[in-house]
Amino acid sequence: MPKSQLTPNIIADHLARLEDLIDLDHIQRTQTLQQKAFTFQPVPHIPTTIQYPIDKDEWPQYSFTEIFDDPGKMLLQELRSVYAGAKLQDDRLYGIRCNYGTGIIASMFGCQTKVFDNSLPIGLHISPEQLDKQIDQGPPEFNQGLFPKVLETAAFFKETLKPFPKLSQAAGIQVFDTQGTFDNASIIWGSDIYLALFDNPEKFHQLMAIITENILATVKKLRQVTNQPLDEHHGTLNFLGGLCLRNDSCVNLSGEQYLEFVKPYDVQCLSEIGGWIHFCGNANQWYKHLLDIPNLKAINPYQGEFYNLPQMFQICQKAQIPIVQWIAPVDPQARQLIQTGFARTVCYDSYQQAQAALDRLQTKGHPDA
Repeated sequence: MPKSQLTPNIIADHLARLEDLIDLDHIQRTQTLQQKAFTFQPVPHIPTTIQYPIDKDEWPQYSFTEIFDDPGKMLLQELRSVYAGAKLQDDRLYGIRCNYGTGIIASMFGCQTKVFDNSLPIGLHISPEQLDKQIDQGPPEFNQGLFPKVLETAAFFKETLKPFPKLSQAAGIQVFDTQGTFDNASIIWGSDIYLALFDNPEKFHQLMAIITENILATVKKLRQVTNQPLDEHHGTLNFLGGLCLRNDSCVNLSGEQYLEFVKPYDVQCLSEIGGWIHFCGNANQWYKHLLDIPNLKAINPYQGEFYNLPQMFQICQKAQIPIVQWIAPVDPQARQLIQTGFARTVCYDSYQQAQAALDRLQTKGHPDA
């Protein structure tokens, strides 16, 4: 079991305080709200996560540098969102993640990890010679890269929460940041991967097949350690399958390129485990191609300013695929149209503003109203 610089008593004191805040009845109501919204059933309001700052004197706060080698600090940092939600009682559910950044899968292929104070750790691409070697070797073993650290931290989380029954029940251990099939390939290969689509498609597909197998295998291994269902990702939103694929790098691809080079691997991942697909940037050229993926549970277009929301919602509603974690403002026309099949994330500068937004949400159905 990994060790923390924090004493067990210090960690336990914070967990006991949070245990007292947890309201299991509220969590059950939130689960019902999310489950209904994500299956396009009528709901009293749109499920909304309301973010607001928590002072470090109220709950501990650590940088990524501090938590990277300290599972106790990572646990408390991950629980900041749980504390904020339990205090406000918005529509978030609670999850804690082994938060070693965006390069966890890539690290298993030999990518070095760069850690920053205030942003997620990233993976750095390997050399062409290393890439060829990795492809020849096939899927990496579980003892490679950061993955052993992920499993050890998950076990630490589970063991540390065990004396706190409400917290153990309420806070699921999330799937780590798996990134997506193409996002991992672009980390491992580097920016030359875009040339490979034209110059070396066979090698590209070899790497994508190995990455896809690796994503599925590591998620299954994590769930063996946490003893949680394979088809539930856990976190702020539930009922969206066991995997979040992140397709940020895919915004550089055309619709035709996504269909040929990426979609078959996204299909393979989600068909088995189920999940949703996140993407930053402008994906108008291919987001519609996602909607017929078997076992796709939702899409998360994180930068809503690139999209016509009423049009996107009507397209997704027809496919019965909800839109989740929408962060852009929702205008009156869209609020009138969108009554379910949707989830918001909004941010405010204080607890008082967050409370006011919660009141609007519960009265009007949307926090923007």
